[in-house]
Amino acid sequence: MQRLIVIRRMKPLGFSLDQMRDLLDVTDRLDSGDPVAADERRELLRRLREYETASQERVTELRVQLARAEDFAKTLAERIDRAVAPED
Repeated sequence: MQRLIVIRRMKPLGFSLDQMRDLLDVTDRLDSGDPVAADERRELLRRLREYETASQERVTELRVQLARAEDFAKTLAERIDRAVAPED
């Protein structure tokens, strides 16, 4: 179930299926409870940090897109308000 939640959260951020699979592999390995060699752990954490950075960048991009969409919707609403003539 947790894996499905991760996938559902990554999808709107535009991650590919390969990236989703890779992140799940990374988190599975880190969370397995099995001993992880120091070099492997550093590599897993590096990959995890890359996904965190990419996620933050994509969130920022989505916020910009949302602001533009909200501004556009507001412009349309204002145009409708101006076009509706008050009945005299």
